[in-house]
Amino acid sequence: MQRRHFLRLTLAGIAGLGLGGCGFQLRGFDAASGLESLHLAAANDDLAQAVRERLTRGGTRLDEAAPLRLNLGAERIRERPLGLVESGNREIELILEAPFSVQRVEDGAYLLPQETLSVSQRLHINEANLLAADDQRREAEANLRREAASRLLDRLRPLNER
Repeated sequence: MQRRHFLRLTLAGIAGLGLGGCGFQLRGFDAASGLESLHLAAANDDLAQAVRERLTRGGTRLDEAAPLRLNLGAERIRERPLGLVESGNREIELILEAPFSVQRVEDGAYLLPQETLSVSQRLHINEANLLAADDQRREAEANLRREAASRLLDRLRPLNER
């Protein structure tokens, strides 16, 4: 029995190292952004709040005197219908977009020129149950903001190396 136990642990360790080596990362895992401090210049919306939370949770200090400034524009959520409408059920795609850029404060140079952050999610809406559809939409929008904040932090990670 000890040999089987040892083999299981060895195989699990090899699998873990293999997955870690290829860049596999568990969902929801908050790795630090790598930036010590950052000035966040953003609109006062839910996406900015999600980014603020993720940065501070990742160990980045938000400070107006930081050497880098993240310019985050206002979020825009749009809805795109998918497929055909059939007896009260419909499928839509929610798309969250927000412009962002990163500047060095001392000389105003752009380390990341303005780009548009874009994430989307599909929803199946039942028109017969409007209350559930509203809750479902709010939950999808919150998921979009979390995903957008996560992708933005992924874009910021290489800046620590500069």
